[in-house]
Amino acid sequence: MSSIITNVILPGLGPVCPECFSRGHIAAFPLAPGEVYSYGTTEPQAKLDWDVDAARALVAERPRTAQRLDTNWLESWLNERTSITPEHLDHIPAGKLAEPGILIEIMAGPPRGEPQPFRILIDGTHRAARKLRDHQDCWAFLLTEEEQYSICTYRLKGRVTELPSFPGPGITAREAGVFMNVVSESDVA
Repeated sequence: MSSIITNVILPGLGPVCPECFSRGHIAAFPLAPGEVYSYGTTEPQAKLDWDVDAARALVAERPRTAQRLDTNWLESWLNERTSITPEHLDHIPAGKLAEPGILIEIMAGPPRGEPQPFRILIDGTHRAARKLRDHQDCWAFLLTEEEQYSICTYRLKGRVTELPSFPGPGITAREAGVFMNVVSESDVA
């Protein structure tokens, strides 16, 4: 899905990319907004908000292996579940383009249906779209159940409430590829 807004007109600057503007990449207007990824459902009327800055901090605190995203899943995700600003894809700096996205997994399903694992790319959507367009592999860090739960705000019918949980451990540190035994130089000497 493509975004409807193709540019923002700034006084004294003229048209700029809305994605670059919202991320603070316009030198004349350096914003430092916190980044949040939101996902909503209609039945029940619910909204989940993940703090992307906190997700990046979790990945930095607990290094892990990035996982290659399945191309078919990624194409489906980008076409059915997200909005992309095509004009922004060529604005992504090379250093940022190489950065893996961040992926979470929740249990979800139709009303009165059996919940199934459902993955959501909460960071890196435009990077993934660019890599897909350029026929490159796309990678993402997977958060554990505990991590994604700690950075998610769940609203049911507009009110913040506890995120529902299901039996079982969810994504474990092992499944997320978290490095379990980090050895420092002092441990080796």
